[in-house]
Amino acid sequence: MALAVCALGALTVAAPAGSAGAVPRTAGEYAAESTAGSLGKETAAAVRSGGPLPGGVHGPVVTHPVQEPVDYPAGEVCEFASHAVFPVNDLTLRTWYDDEDRPVFATESGPLVMDVTDLATGRTVTRDISGSGTVTYLDDGSYILSGGDWGAGFHTADRPVHNKWIISRGSMSVQITTRDGATARTLLDLRGPYEDLCRTLGGGGGAKRGAGRAS
Repeated sequence: MALAVCALGALTVAAPAGSAGAVPRTAGEYAAESTAGSLGKETAAAVRSGGPLPGGVHGPVVTHPVQEPVDYPAGEVCEFASHAVFPVNDLTLRTWYDDEDRPVFATESGPLVMDVTDLATGRTVTRDISGSGTVTYLDDGSYILSGGDWGAGFHTADRPVHNKWIISRGSMSVQITTRDGATARTLLDLRGPYEDLCRTLGGGGGAKRGAGRAS
């Protein structure tokens, strides 16, 4: 999905441009809805059901964001310095806004393939993270990314999960909060198979399975 990294690029859930087409909900999105602002929750429900939008909400506005290369210094996410590029990158973002043109909900979809390199060893892995997902904007200015087949890099200062680069193959929800110029990522929910690229590139590889809400 568009959300390649929690430097984050994109997420996905496709809704036809010009309408609020029905969008299926993934398990991880329950975490987003439990904490989202009321307008974001109402808009998400309307988009999924194909029903009328809440009063004051308009959209979707369709854009095509580009996932830029990502560089993590050694120790920021993985023990080693890492670099990611996106040779396949064709994303579509649909965003709904309130009457003050603030985003309240978005869906993102499209092909996205990531090449990640351990700069210490030169080892590179390729992962297809095309998928579907949503962005739910909260009243406090943070937002929650939810969906399947996407990746998030958790930094040293993030809690409770940190120093992992997780690629979800089930569903995952991550809250992004920025205060005083610093961005924090909080893993809210992780279900089904996932991979930690820090372990894979570091030689510890192997898929794991998420149990649900993080704590």
